[in-house]
Amino acid sequence: MRRFLCLVLLLGCLGVPAAAVPASAADSCEGTFAQRLRCWAQGMGDHTVAVTLDRGLAFNGDQADRAAVAATVLKHRHNLEVRVPAGATTDQGGTALLVLAGHRLVHPDAHVTRLTQAQVTELRNAGACSPRPGDLCAVVGPKAGGPGYLTGRDLIGFDGIAALPQTEYSLAAQDDSGLGLKDWLLIGMTALLALLLAGFVLAVRRSSTPQPALAGAGTGHHRSADEPTVRVRAAAPRHARRPTGPTSTAVVRTDLHPQGYVELDRVLYRAMWADPSRPPPAPGAKVDVTHPRDTDLLHAYPPQPTGPA
Repeated sequence: MRRFLCLVLLLGCLGVPAAAVPASAADSCEGTFAQRLRCWAQGMGDHTVAVTLDRGLAFNGDQADRAAVAATVLKHRHNLEVRVPAGATTDQGGTALLVLAGHRLVHPDAHVTRLTQAQVTELRNAGACSPRPGDLCAVVGPKAGGPGYLTGRDLIGFDGIAALPQTEYSLAAQDDSGLGLKDWLLIGMTALLALLLAGFVLAVRRSSTPQPALAGAGTGHHRSADEPTVRVRAAAPRHARRPTGPTSTAVVRTDLHPQGYVELDRVLYRAMWADPSRPPPAPGAKVDVTHPRDTDLLHAYPPQPTGPA
C-alpha cells in the first residue's frame, strides 16, 4: 500500500508541471512586423536574441506601431542578432530588421531585399540609421536600374556585416530567444521532478525491507523488534513444512498464489506461501511468518497451536 501511494503521488507531480509549462516565446512570435518585433524585444534587456531569417519577413502593420516598437528595440540593439542563411531572401521586413540589429550575420549567397525610400525615411526617423554618408540605410535603399536586392556578398565587409559561419546556415533555422524566464522555469521543474523521483526510489527501498515486531503468545506483552520469540509447536502433519526461525502472526490480505500480501503491525509485506502440503488460506486468515536472511520476501505457514513447554 505504501508503494502504491508513493507511485500515485509521483505520477501526480509528473503530470501537473508538464501541463502547466507554457510554449516558448519563439513559438509565439507571429503576426505583423511590429508584433514580431515586440515579441523578440521582450528578452533583449537580459540576453541576446538571435533571429534567423529562413523565410521572408514582411514590413507590414501600422507605421506608428512599428516606429514605437523600433524605438524600444534600438535601446537594446546590442542584444539583437540577425542571421540570413544561404539562399534565403529577407523581404523588406527582414532588411529593416537587419538595419535595427546590432549584430548581422549574412551568407554570401543570401538575398537582401532593397527598401523603398519611404521605408528608409521611416527607419531614419526612428533613429536606426547613421548620419554618416554610406550607412546601411543608404546601401539597402532603392537603386534605379539595378536589381531589387543585394547579395550577402555585396554586404560582407560593410560596417556591422559579417559572413555567416558554415556551421550556422547548415542547421535548421528557427527564431531563437535564448534562455528566458520560461526556459528557467522549465529547467527548475525538471530538477524538482528529479528530486521527487529520487525520493520515491528511496521510499520504495525502505518500505521493501521488513521490520518484524514479534509478540508473545497469549500474554498481551509486546516485545521489541530485536527480541526473538520462540514458540513450542505441536507435532506437524507428515510432509508439512514448519518454520525454522522466529515467527510472527500476520493476517492474509491478498491471495497467496503463491505470493501476495500479509499485514503485520498494520504494515503490508510481500509474502509467499511456504507449505505446499496445504492450500493457501483465504484473505483474512491468520498465518505464521518468518523473515529469511537471504531475501526480503516473508515466508507464510499455517498457524501452529502452542503446546506446553
